[in-house]
Amino acid sequence: MGLALRGSLGPWLPALSLDRPCVAHGAPSSLPCHWAGPAGLSGPVPGSLPCHWAGPAGLMELAPGSLPRASHTSTHLPGVGCTSLASRKGPQGESESGPANLCQSYPREKENAACAGEPVPRGRGQRAHLGQAFTPGEPEEGGASSVDDGSEPPPPWWGHFALCPQGEEKPFREVIWCHSGDPHAAGQRPITFLRQVAAICAYPELLHADSMPRDAKQRASRILQELHGSSAGAYNMEYITTAVPQRVARYLERRDGGIRCDPRNIVTCGGITTAIVDFLSLVVNEQEPSRAGVLLPVPGHPLFADAVALAGAVGVPYHLDEEGGWALDVGEIRRVLGQARGHCTPKVLCVINPGDPTGHVLSRRHIQDVLQLAAQERLLLLADEVHQDSVFTPDSPFLSFKRVLCELGPVVSSAVQLISFYSVSKGFAAEGGFRAGFFELVNIDPAIMKCFCSWGMSVYPLILGQVLLDALMEPPLPGEPSCQTFMAEKQAVLSNLAHKAQLTQEIFSQVPGIRSNPVQGAMYSFPRIQIPARAVQEAQALGLEPDFFFCQKLLEATGIVLAPGSTFGQCRGTHHVRVTLLLPVETLKIVLQTVADFHSEFLQRYS
Repeated sequence: MGLALRGSLGPWLPALSLDRPCVAHGAPSSLPCHWAGPAGLSGPVPGSLPCHWAGPAGLMELAPGSLPRASHTSTHLPGVGCTSLASRKGPQGESESGPANLCQSYPREKENAACAGEPVPRGRGQRAHLGQAFTPGEPEEGGASSVDDGSEPPPPWWGHFALCPQGEEKPFREVIWCHSGDPHAAGQRPITFLRQVAAICAYPELLHADSMPRDAKQRASRILQELHGSSAGAYNMEYITTAVPQRVARYLERRDGGIRCDPRNIVTCGGITTAIVDFLSLVVNEQEPSRAGVLLPVPGHPLFADAVALAGAVGVPYHLDEEGGWALDVGEIRRVLGQARGHCTPKVLCVINPGDPTGHVLSRRHIQDVLQLAAQERLLLLADEVHQDSVFTPDSPFLSFKRVLCELGPVVSSAVQLISFYSVSKGFAAEGGFRAGFFELVNIDPAIMKCFCSWGMSVYPLILGQVLLDALMEPPLPGEPSCQTFMAEKQAVLSNLAHKAQLTQEIFSQVPGIRSNPVQGAMYSFPRIQIPARAVQEAQALGLEPDFFFCQKLLEATGIVLAPGSTFGQCRGTHHVRVTLLLPVETLKIVLQTVADFHSEFLQRYS
């Protein structure tokens, strides 16, 4: 029996349970696992038991022996013939995310065959082993024909849907991945100063290299003196728990206009994914009669819904206001809270700012509304602020939740418990491979810190990642040799993102049936796309979400991979796609125009 801390997160969280191991550390073997491919593809392994949803607010409930998984969190990608159970439709074409609707078992032989094939072809004439053939005009078992019953023949590039026979030629020469958020994989150059400091700490002989600038050597020399044995290969617990938090605290004070930050409230981590699971596990007490509820934004990154499931909590989705530029509607959150309390005990409110996948930046007024709501409803606030260094619109500056909280005065600032997250994987540095980040705790009992130092080893960071974070927290100063290059590289990344966000807006705004809100930050656009009723019916007959159906058709016709909006959640009856802004400008122009042309053909074919 583990340690149970009572009231450590405040009087409104009466039981902070450590009685159960974090699932991220070692899930029981009876739970189904998920696989992940090199491109971020994921889905339940064969034999996984499904989950169902129940309750007026769409609260997730767990089928016996299954791993809970929200329908909007399936992270399948078009073009691989693999979709998770959560994205499929019921026998009458009804979504299995509906209330009290238990997912039906689905034969996985076709999907397994598709997953075992060769990579997507990179050139005309190459083989594409994506599973069994599905030819237009030949419906799948129980499915509908994909042939248009109208008199107009399909466009010559329309091709096959979903699974293509081995050896079939494609009407494109390469696959263009336009869905992911990996800047370096898309060709972004690393920030020179950060890599130089990390390289010297990894190989100290570079301290004597003439190619390294003086300030990078000085920074690395200071870090090496703080490492045990002057080696990044040591565990270096003091460095990651004392030295780096001190630099992080000074950075946060500069960011927040001088508001004090205590280094003891900073916890460094190897990326934020496992840290979120650990925190959510702390608010779950299996001895309570009602399960802990976590409010999640829709659209939102699937990471949070997956973390909620792993922690054993209940996901409570609330919708962002698309008509208001993806603003956060406090009235919507209150409505969802009222409905959720009949099924769970809401304890946590998750907010993403800047938004992913929406690219919006919350205004001061919206942040104030959220903080006052959290104070009134006694909710622990989790603020995902990992894209804070990628805000590129001067009229929508990034404001941290901590800064706005402190500026509201002691009545509110002392009543809200806040945990905010920062990741080196995002922002202008975008060093995802180094797996480095931190979280700051505000108004959290110090006992929680001891928990992470003693048992929270899932967040133990890589030392070289922390070295890079260290250098990022204290960049070159004016007058130092690397300052000019550092600022130029940073500004180039942000200016490039701003230009491509504007380009995306301009092209999509001219296309009937596509609507895109302005992108203010992060690295994605999330346009709404019109999908005709006939296309929706055909997608339902095939057991697919309509936007997945659209993305699949787009891939087969053009080689362009977009992420369907159903992966991130969306209002019923609306359809979206996520487009990355990371491609080179000229490539992005071609992609956007191709998507626009394809969508026009799509509307014409299915209207």
